[in-house]
Amino acid sequence: MRGAVSFSDRNTARITPRIWTESCLQQAAWFVGVSAMAFFVPLVFSSWLKLHHDLYYLVYFVTVAAVLSIYVRASDINVTEVVARNWKLSLVLGCASGAFVTWSVLGRINPTPHPSGAYFAFEILWRGVIYGIVDALLLSAFPGLIVWELMQRNMTGTARRTSYGVLTLVLVWIITATYHAGYKDLQNVTGISQPEIGNTVISLPVIASANPAGSVLAHISMHLAAVTHSYESKDRLPPQVFVGSGK
Repeated sequence: MRGAVSFSDRNTARITPRIWTESCLQQAAWFVGVSAMAFFVPLVFSSWLKLHHDLYYLVYFVTVAAVLSIYVRASDINVTEVVARNWKLSLVLGCASGAFVTWSVLGRINPTPHPSGAYFAFEILWRGVIYGIVDALLLSAFPGLIVWELMQRNMTGTARRTSYGVLTLVLVWIITATYHAGYKDLQNVTGISQPEIGNTVISLPVIASANPAGSVLAHISMHLAAVTHSYESKDRLPPQVFVGSGK
């Protein structure tokens, strides 16, 4: 009969809001948990235990890779689809963001000594490329995925796109502040503000396109500039390292 609603239809309509609420709570729990991890890993292994910076990075890289891999599997996220959507916009914005944060290092920070030889080549790869990738995944890509899931992977219409961008930006600010607060040298307003500004610019590609590829490119650019120009930087490459200190 036209207009009749079956029992299964009524049941689906009743269950769907509950499922959506449970999904939101799950994503919120993931964000809180990963943000806590982002704070405690540098706090414990860098600030408290004072591991050699390269050893600390190993702990940080492995932890972030493991946790984000679990999140991607648990949320059934197709990474190929994520990096394929709006990829041109993401890369264009990534180049622009990367140029700005590179200038912010080369043009605004005094050069410092850096190692030489094979060890410097290793640091360019370790502190420059890999550290840049991991930071971008944690501080830009992850917040974007959380919001993508909260919006049920639907960004149709200007209102939803705007909501995605605003909420992603807020989560980027939260996890960026939380992560950098784990480093003892950055546990103040000044220490947090510079990374917040830099990562806001770096996160513009994922905020505008829902694709983190450009943000990864921008973060690598900033790290490469810092490790080659300002190796002893406090807030671009935490924890702060001094050439010849052995730390």
